[in-house]
Amino acid sequence: MIRLYTAPTPNGRKVSVALEELGLRYEPIWVKLAEGHQNTPEFAKMNPNKKIPVLDDDGTIVFESGAILVHLAEKHGKFLPPRGAARDRVFEMLFFQAAHVGPNLGRLGQQINRPEKERNNEMIQLFFEESTRVFGVLETVLAGGAEHLAGDYSIADIITYPWIKATFDAQATLVTPFKNLTAWVERLGSRPAVQRGMAVPE
Repeated sequence: MIRLYTAPTPNGRKVSVALEELGLRYEPIWVKLAEGHQNTPEFAKMNPNKKIPVLDDDGTIVFESGAILVHLAEKHGKFLPPRGAARDRVFEMLFFQAAHVGPNLGRLGQQINRPEKERNNEMIQLFFEESTRVFGVLETVLAGGAEHLAGDYSIADIITYPWIKATFDAQATLVTPFKNLTAWVERLGSRPAVQRGMAVPE
């Protein structure tokens, strides 16, 4: 039995997309962050960092979205090359997402979504500039007709897509100047499994 403790956020949807792409049956459990469900002793026992997502894979508990995606890819032999340079490319993009894409887009979104009187314009400018730089890196990676971030479709695409899609939906003008990245968002968004995963939890 697979249980996914998640919420309707980019980090949560990385894992539901992966589960849908793998065709696995799972039970999504909505951790209602605004109500503090992540702070309960029961949840903290699974993840001492008190963040979603958490995967309970038949008793094996894994937290951190990147670690969960690697666990699933290796267990089921899909979306991660087994060895060599192709595997290295996937891990490069996994770590790039964890270190740059998620943190910068997340902090930019937090500032923009605050009431106007509470916004820190200096921080907005800082994260806007860094997010634009990150988009430029992805645009370069996707140059020359590349359809995916690391060779074939992989967990590198799955881990990155929900954050770019969320930004595309909320602040399209930030993303649309990057033609390769915009095409990548549209390409991944057309995948039925991605569409299903992005709707979890309902």
